[in-house]
Amino acid sequence: MQTIKLTFLATLLFFLSLAGASQAEMQPLLKNRAGVPPFDILKEILATQNRQPCGNDRLPQDNAAPYITWLADSDARVQPHSIIACPERKIFSVRNLANQLTSSLAALDYGVRHLHSPMLLITGNTDSEALRLFANGYAYLEPTIRQELDHLYPALRSAGTETTDEGGNEETRQVEKNVDYQVRQAMNRYADRIKNGRLTVVGSVLDITNRYGRGANQLIIININGEIDGRKLRKMELLRRMDPVLLTPIGRQTAGAYD
Repeated sequence: MQTIKLTFLATLLFFLSLAGASQAEMQPLLKNRAGVPPFDILKEILATQNRQPCGNDRLPQDNAAPYITWLADSDARVQPHSIIACPERKIFSVRNLANQLTSSLAALDYGVRHLHSPMLLITGNTDSEALRLFANGYAYLEPTIRQELDHLYPALRSAGTETTDEGGNEETRQVEKNVDYQVRQAMNRYADRIKNGRLTVVGSVLDITNRYGRGANQLIIININGEIDGRKLRKMELLRRMDPVLLTPIGRQTAGAYD
């Protein structure tokens, strides 16, 4: 009887081990990231190092003041090449969720006060995931992300109570409101440099989804040193002597509003 019991237990353990092994084999293998394998990503990075940046031979090799200190959202679709051709050494980039001044004061102070860039360009973007999270609720996210998005309340707390511009919508208006708020914050922080003509603060929207009807990925200038009226912007000293063809991206109204 004892021998029969031992044989039964041994057989049972054998089948249980097979079942466990089978179940283990069915578990999915975890990947570092869905989509492009890390090998291909690293290969592209390394291949890029063999490419000469445009006009690299004419660029200064010292740490000259960049043209622009650029505050933008962390969205991967928002890139310096959308702002200026050949951005190498011309743009000092500062990125965070929803292009917020408060979240990156140290880096912005460095760009404005120590690198002495003559322009602070603040760029929001249409189809903003950060603003969408803020609008739809983000209580389920990690505390660090919630804290970052909490800073948007002063900028957007009145969103939804005003009339939208022609051709606009609530999401685009939130992008504009946030940019305007960040420009005001910057003007307060760097008032001394603006007053003596050493800094211009420009608010803009990278129109990824062509909400303004001027073409996808067009950079729309909506605010210069606090001025937000499109017609007044075009008459500013900075712009009035420019070719009118170049002024298409100026102003938040839809295409043709200034004709």
